[in-house]
Amino acid sequence: MAKVVSMQKKNSNFVSGLPLTAFLQMLEQEQQTCSLFVSAEDKSGILFIKEGELIDAVTDDIIGVEAANIILSWKDATIEMTDAEERTRKINTPLTHLILHAAVKQDEAMTNTPQQAAESNPELPKSRISRLIEKFQSIAGIRQYYLLNLQGEMITQSGQNWKMGDFIAYCIVTGSQIRKNLNAKGPSRIVLSLKTGQNLLIFSGAGMIIGLLLNQNISADNVLEQLKPALKTE
Repeated sequence: MAKVVSMQKKNSNFVSGLPLTAFLQMLEQEQQTCSLFVSAEDKSGILFIKEGELIDAVTDDIIGVEAANIILSWKDATIEMTDAEERTRKINTPLTHLILHAAVKQDEAMTNTPQQAAESNPELPKSRISRLIEKFQSIAGIRQYYLLNLQGEMITQSGQNWKMGDFIAYCIVTGSQIRKNLNAKGPSRIVLSLKTGQNLLIFSGAGMIIGLLLNQNISADNVLEQLKPALKTE
């Protein structure tokens, strides 16, 4: 969580009570333009926001996506919002993907197990992906599938909704933030009921983030039970 700081000065405000990632998402929704000075312990950096999009970052001599990944990984950060600075765009990665990447790295640091570190590698075996797709196609009630790596990047999908990948990544990020704020485990899965009557099942497995669009009245528990053998990593 961001520290509570009451200090203010001209054209500058210290943000209190919000995690950095949550504040960035709020700026994105409101399409704000500003600069964020972020500090944690003896580290500091700047995030440059234009119309809600993170266009650049800098910390020490590091700039761009690498700097953003470092800053987003800091815990108990203090945030100072100031007027925008002119800045050339160096980041084209969607904010949700950057936040998800930071969450994965934080989880790796906490667990630090070889298996989880391997599963965070976006270069996944094609045999694993093929095995999952074959299993999806064999289960009645799965209408569409979406496979993302743990950085939120789409690997493959059967549906034509190209925005679904970003939505799935956003759901995972939101679930992770809720879990940390409540100091709770999970959620191991997310089930969303859509206006169409179908359900969107989102979960992590086999080193990926998986989204499955299910027919109405199809049990998510039943689908996950059938998928268990295919979700095991080598």
